[in-house]
Amino acid sequence: MSPRAYQSRQVMCEVCGRQRRAELRGRDICRTCLRKAPSARCVRCGHVKHYVDEQSGLCPRCTPVMARPVAACTRCSRTGAIYNQEQQLCKECTTYARQHARSKDRQVKVTCCVCGEMRSSVLFGRAICPACWREEHNGRGICSRCNRLKVYQVKAERLCKQCYKEGLAPKALRSYVGGFTTPYPYSKALFDLLTTTIDWEAVTRKTNLKFRAFGRFLQGQQIPEPLTWDALERLLPPLGPTNRTNPKHVRACLLEVAHLLVARGELESWETYIARRNALLPINKAPVRMQTLLQRYANWLEERQTAPSNIRDHLESLAVFWQWCEQRGIHAPEEVQASLLSDYLLALYWQWQCSVCHEAMAFDPHSRKAPRLCDHCGAIGSLAKQKRYSQNTVRIHRGKLLVFFDWLKINRMVIVNPVQRKTSAPEPTIRHYPPEVIKQLIAYIASPDADPVGAVALYLIIFHALSVWELRHAALPTVLALRPDLAAPTLAEAYYVIVPKPAPTRGDRSPGRPDVRLDFPATAAPWLKPLLTRFERQRQQMVGNSKNRYLFVTPGAVRHNTVVSHTFIWKVVQQASLRVLGAACNPNALRKTAGVMFADRVGAGVLHWMGWDDQQAFAYTWAPREVVQPRPQDSSEGTNPPLSPEPVIFPSPKESSRNATTKRATSTD
Repeated sequence: MSPRAYQSRQVMCEVCGRQRRAELRGRDICRTCLRKAPSARCVRCGHVKHYVDEQSGLCPRCTPVMARPVAACTRCSRTGAIYNQEQQLCKECTTYARQHARSKDRQVKVTCCVCGEMRSSVLFGRAICPACWREEHNGRGICSRCNRLKVYQVKAERLCKQCYKEGLAPKALRSYVGGFTTPYPYSKALFDLLTTTIDWEAVTRKTNLKFRAFGRFLQGQQIPEPLTWDALERLLPPLGPTNRTNPKHVRACLLEVAHLLVARGELESWETYIARRNALLPINKAPVRMQTLLQRYANWLEERQTAPSNIRDHLESLAVFWQWCEQRGIHAPEEVQASLLSDYLLALYWQWQCSVCHEAMAFDPHSRKAPRLCDHCGAIGSLAKQKRYSQNTVRIHRGKLLVFFDWLKINRMVIVNPVQRKTSAPEPTIRHYPPEVIKQLIAYIASPDADPVGAVALYLIIFHALSVWELRHAALPTVLALRPDLAAPTLAEAYYVIVPKPAPTRGDRSPGRPDVRLDFPATAAPWLKPLLTRFERQRQQMVGNSKNRYLFVTPGAVRHNTVVSHTFIWKVVQQASLRVLGAACNPNALRKTAGVMFADRVGAGVLHWMGWDDQQAFAYTWAPREVVQPRPQDSSEGTNPPLSPEPVIFPSPKESSRNATTKRATSTD
């Protein structure tokens, strides 16, 4: 008998008053009275027990369990009930630690008679380690599943240990998914949503472990309904220096569930969330006393359907302005006067620059004389007045301040708008590349040695004037087959792409293209179809989700139906131009160059059919133009000489009029 066995006590029963043996260790009650005591069902374990608390509904055994603190386990980093408060371990880790301690105490290592290593013996009468014993008992051979020379785990089926576990994974996962329960209904719905993505023919041991780790996380963690990206980032378990496997599984499952909710329309896209979050980051740079006011102003801009990028521009300008005011003792909007705004605009126009260290100093409008000493290097008489920002930049800052103080006036926080000084708009200029650059890029597009992704991006910009936003959201044609045995047409066979219209935002006058279908010109088929074939072949090797219909994909986003970033498009265009020209072209200037070519050939009216606003389109007929050269950069791949030009047929205005696009279809800087 265990030394910890309960020794019955002779007591006087507190219920009947008779001399009896105590049934419980902590209470003087006999067995007869204990059985007559009222019983109820525990809300946690579901068992019918005596002395169930009326308020909590817990039995005496479950009461201390629910009273355990909830924190992050120091071993597995999961948040749950802490069973070992000294070492801050959860239930699973506490059990593992106890088993490891017991097995370590009982473990006696001997020298294996086969391999000669110090191992625990699997037999009592013979010193042999488990691996050598399994090899002797089952033999070694070619595994019937992985075709490798290994020790058999199952001799009858000729399976190694790893493949045997892989074969058990689908059945084990089905059993776990079928019997999974959690006290939180929304967590159960998210788990069921994730199980719909399981490819049961490709289930491995890693898949089984991933879903089990995610299931344990959902059983101990309540997820707020509905799930948001803010809540998801708080739920992601941290990755410690060790024991990172389970946290990685949980993080991957949470992100996958979020992308599934995005595809169902129950959650905003990741790019929308990032844009909205980044738009509010400049508030942290403003003085503390102004951050609440700027937050209210950002909410007002969002209610007016202002684009997140414009909200960020507003907040960046205001953060710089209030930092400048803070240095001059201005801490509230009602203290700002028109003279202060004039001084601020002058400080944006000019700066003092040292001729020795080439560092800049702030310009003081009240002291027009140059400072005697440089604050950086201490040189005497080395400061000269230099231009700081262009006229258009100062004009943009003034416009942001004008809108902000108008909002303050509407909300009766100021009496008058102090922004009274006007800044004239500079003369619009269209910056474009020379025709020689376009000829070399077109020759590269038609070359069979061109990179398919870069060539397709250059083709869509030069021939169809697609903007960066349209390149990111361009999609493959979706054709539904009449019969299951019929294959869907390829991109070269369909010979068109889908270019959606951008959502309208305040200040964006671009109407978008009249048709979302962008047909390719028939005259370019001899060289364009082979390019599309190579592009689609390379895309199929990368994409892992058949539902991802976006034209451009990246290795990090192929599993989800999400668009690429604008940085990806810029890098693709820059790398392609570096390979041809040895200098980097940017997509915006290339699109303006295409607009100049179309306007010079058939008139600026055709630009209206390619996404430009009427006012922006006809600016190509009168606005002065400035020819710029691609920016030289060091290419990691080396600069190749320009390819020999091949006969390329430029699309006619009628064929390209259906092709449209650009969120910001402006050509004026």
